Amino acid sequence: MCVSTGGSDTRTESDRRERRRHAMLDAARKLFVERGYDAVSLSEIVKLSGGSLATLYELFENKAGLLGAIVASQRFGTHEKIDAVIERDGAPAAMLKEIAGILIDGFSDPETLGLIRVVMGETLRDPAFAQSIFEAAHIPSVERLSALFADWHAAGRATIPDPMLAVHMFLGLVLHAPQTRALFGESCNPLMLPRDALLREATAMFVTRYGIDAA
Repeated sequence: MCVSTGGSDTRTESDRRERRRHAMLDAARKLFVERGYDAVSLSEIVKLSGGSLATLYELFENKAGLLGAIVASQRFGTHEKIDAVIERDGAPAAMLKEIAGILIDGFSDPETLGLIRVVMGETLRDPAFAQSIFEAAHIPSVERLSALFADWHAAGRATIPDPMLAVHMFLGLVLHAPQTRALFGESCNPLMLPRDALLREATAMFVTRYGIDAA
């Protein structure tokens, strides 16, 4: 009797490609942060990650596609964490504070800060790349929070008649300080608020303004 192994072979190849993809993302992230986007060649990324240039082009198309994939994978983790908070539900004020913490902590890792600076430089030079990053990294968070605020308003758990406006107000309160740190460095801002103080005060102001339930 002949037993087909085609399905197993397909899965093996898919797994291999996925491992290669992650290896290339990790190598590119490391090199971009250490040396800057312009200073790193695709050949150097392949040398560190393994594989071939042909595979890299097949997976990411070009250098900008690789950087975009790094950002998307980085933000995907943040989106997953926010989704987990929303899925658990609970007291809206407590949920909001937890989400704020997730957003703030997304700017706390030195490697992430280095990556943010790399991305900012490239978005200034390439409007199409900037648009793709905006759509992949920013819009999903805005949509998640807008839907959450709309649900709270409809259920009488808060008074948020304009959820989209509220999202921008919330992100401004929570992310101004971390984004300033990412742009200029902590040493340039001696008035930088400690994480816990920023988290407490920003969420308290927002909760008070929109009458968000604490229970």
